[in-house]
Amino acid sequence: MDRNHLDEAVRTCLQELYDQDGQILTQDIGERAICGRLAMLMGPKFLRYNVDIEYNRKGPGLEPKDIEMPDENGVLTTSRVFPDIIVHESGHNLRNLLVVEVKKSTNAIGDEHDHAKLQALCWQLRYQNGLFLRLSTGPEADLGQVQHQWFEGPVIDEL
Repeated sequence: MDRNHLDEAVRTCLQELYDQDGQILTQDIGERAICGRLAMLMGPKFLRYNVDIEYNRKGPGLEPKDIEMPDENGVLTTSRVFPDIIVHESGHNLRNLLVVEVKKSTNAIGDEHDHAKLQALCWQLRYQNGLFLRLSTGPEADLGQVQHQWFEGPVIDEL
């Protein structure tokens, strides 16, 4: 699936999320609940793939998902990761289509760590695409205020 189709599918799911489940956004419900609902909406858009939340395994032996990233002192360290949402073929590490990290607008923490994590996930764990979403939440939640940032990984073979 090319980036344009992928972006269109995600935007459709976000529209459905804000239309159907706006109360979880305006009430500023927890990020995991929001990601769970978004993943459920994504499932029918990606029929050839599995859509999972906080899926922490990879490859045939189901090893934990570990990536190398610099710590706060710039030292490269191995970290266990639990991506918010992934779109992949489970059971192997060959066709990882999309990894998504979500942050609510009411979260004051910066986006830099999530961006670095997405870049590492794309290249170290072979996700073809990474997407950072800063969702508009709280009383003024508005789909028009959602921020998207895409990250590219290696091209995967399509069947």
